[in-house]
Amino acid sequence: MEVESEASEQISIEKYKKFSIREFGGAFGDWGTLVPFIIGYIAIVGLNPAGIFFCLGITNIILGIKYNLPLPVQPQKTIGTIAISQKWSPNLVISTGFGTGMVWFILGLSKKLNNIVKRVPTVAVRGVQLGLALILGWAAIILLNDNLILGIISISIIILLIKVKKVPSAIILMFIGIFILFFTGVLTFSEIKFGLPRFDFQVPTLENLLIGMFIAGIAQLFLTLTNVMIATISLVKDLFPEKEDVIDANSLALNMGIMNLINPFLGGMPLCHGSGGLAAQYAFGARTGGSMIFEGILEVILGLFFSEMLFLFFNQFPKAILGAMLIYIAFLLGRVAFKDFNARALPIILISAIICFAFNIVLGFLTSLILFFIFRKKIEEPQKEEDNSENN
Repeated sequence: MEVESEASEQISIEKYKKFSIREFGGAFGDWGTLVPFIIGYIAIVGLNPAGIFFCLGITNIILGIKYNLPLPVQPQKTIGTIAISQKWSPNLVISTGFGTGMVWFILGLSKKLNNIVKRVPTVAVRGVQLGLALILGWAAIILLNDNLILGIISISIIILLIKVKKVPSAIILMFIGIFILFFTGVLTFSEIKFGLPRFDFQVPTLENLLIGMFIAGIAQLFLTLTNVMIATISLVKDLFPEKEDVIDANSLALNMGIMNLINPFLGGMPLCHGSGGLAAQYAFGARTGGSMIFEGILEVILGLFFSEMLFLFFNQFPKAILGAMLIYIAFLLGRVAFKDFNARALPIILISAIICFAFNIVLGFLTSLILFFIFRKKIEEPQKEEDNSENN
């Protein structure tokens, strides 16, 4: 009876940790990068909010239960950027997402990705992570310019609450943003009402699949290989070393394959894993899959019952607050990039990061690989000497 009591107590503690106020705060952490793409997909491309949020929510809930890690899904950024800038049709978007889903599903089943990822040097990963930090930081600065005073206040709140884990800054910032919308009259209580969802059921076409993959899909595959298969796995090892065996390249590929083979039929946007989403939720307090379950439930409710008001809310939410959240996410990614610091590898990390920022992540990643193999001996010699001295 005593053993059963201890086991029951342990289970209740685990449940409390998984569904705590801190996990709830972490659920909002990745919205800073998520919201701009949702706005673009709804307002410019014409995707239905119900399909976007329902698919996003169900995916987050399933993955949160499966891995018990803050591993939220994000829009495929290359496809999203090109689709929004070129005003793609909804079918072209979902067909392209379906195309990437086919590729990742096949690669995941092949079980070859783990071997590829293991051969990638850490210095290349660090360069990509720093490059992502620069990209997010610049996006944050642009958003902060919308209201610099509000942005400074939001950043100050984040700094003040970093060590106050029971009061996540993400929740505070979300409530501040909602209050501003109501106070300024942008959002009124009359606009918050239940409404049955209207799904736009889509069927991918071969023509749009080929066009979309040629324009954006192929580039997205390389970006995903860099940011997901390498950076995400590395970040899981950095932040959750006790769970490094839970995530590998093959499992992530299968996840992305399945989600992008199913979501398009309901009008969902192309999705992928990403180190940015993991860093974001971790930065705002998430430590388990509870944050994803919280986020998923909220997204499903919004998609099913409030889809008509979603565009208004996300389009008008104070950009400066989102910018402040991005600043903190960028800081976290940048800090991780310098873990296990090696002075001789620093020039490669910096060059790779600058190229990622100025051009694209794939080019930055390839540049760091080339430089690493050219200067490999100079980089690895100090580490070998350090290891030998420790053994002696």
